[in-house]
Amino acid sequence: MNKTLLLPIALLILAWDCSPNTTNLNEEGKLSGLYTELDYPTFKDSILHFQKNSADSSDSVVSEFLFHRLNLDIPGYWSGTKWDFNGMTRTPGKGKIACGYFITNTLVDLGFTLERIKLAQSASSVLIKELCVDIKHYSKIENLQNYLKTQPVNSAFIVGLDFHTGYILKDESGTWFMHSNYINQSGVIKEEISQSVALKQSKTFMLGNLLANAKLIEKWKHTQ
Repeated sequence: MNKTLLLPIALLILAWDCSPNTTNLNEEGKLSGLYTELDYPTFKDSILHFQKNSADSSDSVVSEFLFHRLNLDIPGYWSGTKWDFNGMTRTPGKGKIACGYFITNTLVDLGFTLERIKLAQSASSVLIKELCVDIKHYSKIENLQNYLKTQPVNSAFIVGLDFHTGYILKDESGTWFMHSNYINQSGVIKEEISQSVALKQSKTFMLGNLLANAKLIEKWKHTQ
């Protein structure tokens, strides 16, 4: 085994066992992950190593693992990366990223096999239908919030708005909207859903459960 991967792998196992939540803050008051000490390519290599050894793991174990990487570590790396309508950077903190590319780029970085460019440039409804199950449609944010209250902790969704898309993540500390925010071109942010201007401004909501998609998880487990 490559010795340079031993520490990242150990951290991945620790992350899996400890089930961290998003209340961890760094000295600047920003959400931080377990991997801020690692560069992003090493983080992706560690995910790949875990994936290659996950074929016999249960779907629930893999879903839990992926939830924590998406919920904690992706914002730890990507928060503050600027938004642009044509942004497609593959490196967090450098360049700019559009909302669709933020979803497809980060999912590919987490080991999912998908048509990254095609889905990023498609309507959010296409992206959600391709990747999610239990799809819901709402015309009021209150109905969306009421539905999310019924969902279990450690759930990950993709939401499509009038002209925008992002992740909705529910953990023990609350329910969060993580997206590349077009408002004031502020870029990647993870915010409580009740505080999101982008959510409040939308008149339509299409929501799909990402990690409850058993076919997607099985495909991830057997991707080499």
